[in-house]
Amino acid sequence: MQIKNSNIYTPHFKAKIPLNNRELLKNTHLFSQSTPLDSMFNENLIVKNLDNLSVFVKNNILCKYFNAPKTIAGKLMANFQKKVILYSRILADRIFLMSNKHAINKINDSFIKIHPDSAEYIEELARMGGTVKNKYIIANTEDKTLDKIAQSGNSTIFVLNHPNYHKDKFIYAFLSSTLSKMYTANGKQAKCPRPKILVSRNMLKIVHPKIGNVYRKLGLVEVDASLHKKDRAFNAVSIKNLMTEFTKDKANIFIFPEGNNSAYQFKPLEDRLQPGVASFIKEAVKHKNSVRVVPIGIDYSKKQKGSLGRIYIGKPLYFKNSKDGITYTEGVERRRIRTISRKQASSRILDTLCRNLKYNIEKAKRS
Repeated sequence: MQIKNSNIYTPHFKAKIPLNNRELLKNTHLFSQSTPLDSMFNENLIVKNLDNLSVFVKNNILCKYFNAPKTIAGKLMANFQKKVILYSRILADRIFLMSNKHAINKINDSFIKIHPDSAEYIEELARMGGTVKNKYIIANTEDKTLDKIAQSGNSTIFVLNHPNYHKDKFIYAFLSSTLSKMYTANGKQAKCPRPKILVSRNMLKIVHPKIGNVYRKLGLVEVDASLHKKDRAFNAVSIKNLMTEFTKDKANIFIFPEGNNSAYQFKPLEDRLQPGVASFIKEAVKHKNSVRVVPIGIDYSKKQKGSLGRIYIGKPLYFKNSKDGITYTEGVERRRIRTISRKQASSRILDTLCRNLKYNIEKAKRS
């Protein structure tokens, strides 16, 4: 699954997209006020270092050397490192809560009471980052992919690689807010799909209830992402509800298909992707005329002051039912239509997603 197209090394980015950028808005008067949701972008140095510690231990030590220990010493070391990861994340969450106590309390008093189906909900999401200075994302917004999605009003599945547990949540918040800005600019905030993102339910067990309330309100949908012995009954209920909302154009879904496999950074991407995302797309095609999937590449390899990361929003893939199986269009401009047999659909869809993610990750790296 090698990338052969040399054009990936010359992406044309619009450069920095400040979090408080209002050029995307026509109705700028709606966003003259700040929102306590801006606190979600606040990076406390201690919190950042604790999160980075947990990521380093999990990715570079625990999963690389102590994933399935057989000796007593190995098991003790693995257990110790699991506790380091757990308590560093709990401590980071509590420090984040204390350093943003006023904002978190205000969010719990106001935002969580806003009904998700209301126009006010999307407008509040669109305000996110409005008062955050000196923070930016580097993204190819000039391709207008998000704007076209907002104009259509149809639901979309966003598939993202998962390079960093701590930093990826900022990318989701940015995408959710930017898309909300565009829905609002097009006057679709009352009826547009609501953001939903699949996350491990273990994450919501760690965070303080007040922060958990905010996360759920921001669209987090809990699934059991355990590497072994998943709670399939729990996942079935979550996915069924999400599928219903998606097929009725009531939800945009954000998925990090690596899940907990993201800890195995020493393995190639194709070995980290979990098949659940392909199964979801295959099932969605049965209930929806066209399933739009947007692969997004994320990269953090270049350290730049104020940067929350670089992303490349890829061209949408369109999956449809046909008499011969499932057809998909890869690349809107070239209109390359291909057919997948239903028997091979899951593996072929996963291969397609992997190929496109790799392509977009390389584009992000060259920004």
